[in-house]
Amino acid sequence: MSTETVHRSTPVLMKMRMLAPNLSKAEQRVVQYILENPSEVISLSVAGLAECSGVSDATVVRTCKSLGFRSYQEFKVTLARDTVAPLHSIHTEITAEDTPSAVISKVFQENIQTLEFTRSTLSEEAIIQAADRLRSAKQVIIYGVGNSSAIAVDLQHKLIRLGIRAHAYSDAHLQEIAAVTCGAGDVVFAISHSGSSVDVVESAKLCRKNGACVISLTNIGKSPLGKISDITLTTASQETHYHIISLASRIAQMTIIDCLYTLIALQTPQITETFFKIEKALERKKY
Repeated sequence: MSTETVHRSTPVLMKMRMLAPNLSKAEQRVVQYILENPSEVISLSVAGLAECSGVSDATVVRTCKSLGFRSYQEFKVTLARDTVAPLHSIHTEITAEDTPSAVISKVFQENIQTLEFTRSTLSEEAIIQAADRLRSAKQVIIYGVGNSSAIAVDLQHKLIRLGIRAHAYSDAHLQEIAAVTCGAGDVVFAISHSGSSVDVVESAKLCRKNGACVISLTNIGKSPLGKISDITLTTASQETHYHIISLASRIAQMTIIDCLYTLIALQTPQITETFFKIEKALERKKY
């Protein structure tokens, strides 16, 4: 089956064809462009799709809402899900009636699809900018509470190995203290899947007020954290009933952090010497 045939049969594109006659002429131009270029649209911003369709940014947003989506980002996640692997997509909501085999398959499939969706929607420009800011920072302050605290510690560990001053904070009081004492030249890396963790958002907001650059790692879509960030890195993960503390979102977050780590390492001339010193220092910790 050709890619064109697969795209024609995906649920979101079929829905668009059915609703198109009821849309305004401007909205129909947006729909027509998406139907003809579904894979390309996944990587386009609102402004990019508006330019390609010959309409305004507001028309693109209005079209998405007319199609039943809350935002353009939600539409892109759905489009990516349907076009990345339309023939292999399964319903990953796990139920008490599922066999162990079905549970295992669904968990693996969800993690695989989350990585595929994240890669399809992640801005390469944003991740490159984030790597540059981290590499040149005076210090990096990392925020992550609850489920995100482990991700914060992982980033701290990787940055320290690169010779970058980094401190991870999961305690709300320490986050606030770090925010008060940070300033220009510092970088704050705030991690929150929902983008709505009050302590993380408020501390990051104070850091930005004090002159620090704020990088956020959150799920795709609008959020209070994304709104105050200078650079936003997004995963594309949907939590399910049995995945309130989902591994899928954490795997996507850790993959993005691995990308940052690798980009910084490749741009750091003295990294080989630093690695050697660290490994030498850790020798006595191993049998």
